[in-house]
Amino acid sequence: MGDRLGEQHQTGADGKAHGGSMRPRRARRWALLVVVLSVAVLAWSCVFHGGVTRRPVSFLTTGDAVIALRIGRGWTTVAEDEPYYDGWIVLLNAQGQGTVASVDLVAGADVLWSDRGIFYGSGSRNYVTTDSGTQVSKSDNGTREEIQRYELPGGQLVTLVPKHWEYNDGDVQSDSSITTVETAGITGDFGQCGSRILAITDTKESPSIADAAFEAYAAQANSEDAVPEALTAVVQLNAPEGDAPRILAVTPVIDNVVSGHNMFACDGDVITLQSVEEVNPGTPDNMMAHERYRWVLRRWDLSTGQRTNIPVTDPNGELFETDDKWFLSGYRGVQVGNEYRLVDRDDRALGVDLTSGRVRRLFYTDPRMPVSGSYWMTYQVNEDGVYALGESHKDHVITLFIMPWDGKEWREIFTTEDLSGYLKEGWFSGELKVQSFAVRPGWNGGAQ
Repeated sequence: MGDRLGEQHQTGADGKAHGGSMRPRRARRWALLVVVLSVAVLAWSCVFHGGVTRRPVSFLTTGDAVIALRIGRGWTTVAEDEPYYDGWIVLLNAQGQGTVASVDLVAGADVLWSDRGIFYGSGSRNYVTTDSGTQVSKSDNGTREEIQRYELPGGQLVTLVPKHWEYNDGDVQSDSSITTVETAGITGDFGQCGSRILAITDTKESPSIADAAFEAYAAQANSEDAVPEALTAVVQLNAPEGDAPRILAVTPVIDNVVSGHNMFACDGDVITLQSVEEVNPGTPDNMMAHERYRWVLRRWDLSTGQRTNIPVTDPNGELFETDDKWFLSGYRGVQVGNEYRLVDRDDRALGVDLTSGRVRRLFYTDPRMPVSGSYWMTYQVNEDGVYALGESHKDHVITLFIMPWDGKEWREIFTTEDLSGYLKEGWFSGELKVQSFAVRPGWNGGAQ
């Protein structure tokens, strides 16, 4: 200790002998070190992969981006308490160049690009990226699984999740314009109509609604009517009535109908859900799918509580033939006037009249990728047409196409190899995939 103190006294004496304290010199050294470290951190945060720059998520702006991609896994792992960093948000312009940022893993909901900005997140954060920057706020998700993200007419952003709990993070403030809505034990079909987030379910698959559903049914039924064993109901998930779900319409249970979607067609109080009805239940296995199932529109008028099933027919008035029970599973659709236009799992673009049920075959939605070998497609639709994002399995080359609804020709927007490194670098799951994508509102694929 004495030697150490002696060294300190000697250092001080040397400093005085040279005419001043050593503190300014040390301060300059520390300032230089801070600058060097800052530059290193910035260089690390701005890693280049060809035409794609990696940045911290707080640095993102929409800029000239026309598409936002979510890269990650389609499922979660057993060790839910482990931190994961194999989730990415990617913003690309019409030439396939842009930025990528790590946003942790989340499975389920699509990226939402609304007039307010690009809305995405993780179990602990919500992000809204605009032309002026990225707003980061607390998420009370508490889960790495989401069902869908929506924007209400007033601009409020909503994340629909199967369950969540309070997530306490003192470093980030909450944002009252972003909210989480829980399904509260309800399973079934989900969607948005105006300011309402809705579920169509029944009391067998969602017992939590049973008391409220039977109470609502008793209020509208005749006293002579037999009470059904089960009920189907339209339930509003946001703005509940206390702890009880808000029942908007209720009827005897609809048997032998499946859908499993997160989007409805809406016209005021009338909602329409694409569904498949089993018309010959219990029939032999050798019966063709189109003989056993039919495509129907489940139509609810919430102002009257009336429910109708409209069979979907081809231009000749014949029932539309379905290839299997789940041919509508995972479809992408958009309402254009009185027609609902969608892409089914068989890569067909179809348009169905919401009143008559008459369907049009528009085109097949599988463009030719500019690479050889196998690949898979992810679709999005809007009023302009169908966007198809193709990824080659071997090289992870990504190509974005658009087909206008007139079905004349596919137009390639860009092809890029710059995301291949991110699609290969999943820590726990191996190769990642493009979970979903969204295009800038009002952008028509660059058409003149």
